[in-house]
Amino acid sequence: MIRNRLLCLLILSHFILSTALAEVTVIFEQKPYTFQQEPRLVEVLSAVSNKHNWYWEGAALFESENSDLEATRQTLLNNLHTLIYKYNTDNPKLAHSLIQLENTITNWRLAKRLPVKVDFDLARIVAASNPQLPQGKYDLELSQRKNTVQLFGAVHATKLLIHLNHADASDYINDQLRTSLADTDIVFLIQPDGRIIKTPIAYWNKKHQEVMPGGQIFVPFKESILHPEFTLINQQIVALALNRLQK
Repeated sequence: MIRNRLLCLLILSHFILSTALAEVTVIFEQKPYTFQQEPRLVEVLSAVSNKHNWYWEGAALFESENSDLEATRQTLLNNLHTLIYKYNTDNPKLAHSLIQLENTITNWRLAKRLPVKVDFDLARIVAASNPQLPQGKYDLELSQRKNTVQLFGAVHATKLLIHLNHADASDYINDQLRTSLADTDIVFLIQPDGRIIKTPIAYWNKKHQEVMPGGQIFVPFKESILHPEFTLINQQIVALALNRLQK
């Protein structure tokens, strides 16, 4: 009898522990939504889908905590600081552009973006678009359609530009915006839907590529034998921009 009771208590304890461990918290607009069981995406979205006319093409889901991203940011900031020190005396204007980029990246909110298409209607009708969220803490980012894009990187200042319908990526950029360290042949588009597009913009290699509303345009540093460090810096900036929360 005692043995049976003990077994029941163990089973009950295991069930309670399993339930507690399965807790999922989704932060949306600074408000936590807690689920005691691992929810499907549609269950998460149903609580907020009718609040606004969301721009689902730019919706994203992030894992809230990721130490690797912070390590990458710190390495990048160290690399930028080395460049700032290098140009501080000989080219103060260039050093200032690097300082503003350093400040921009310092102020980014980072979390690991999940490779999930976040769309309420799609999640309701397509099983593959309605994944189950494992236990953990997440950030859900939804916004209405924006009318701006952000330009940053090897430019004199990070800028929010008005989104241009049907315009090419090159229409947002000119020589007055770029610094002497910029690659003038390509840019990287970090689209709100999570795509990273390496886009030719020079007159000799241009291919028409539009920027989505709310997209990011990263002007990379020109990679060369004289500046081998720019290869890593470009890669790090693109990786962080993809995993950046806009709010």
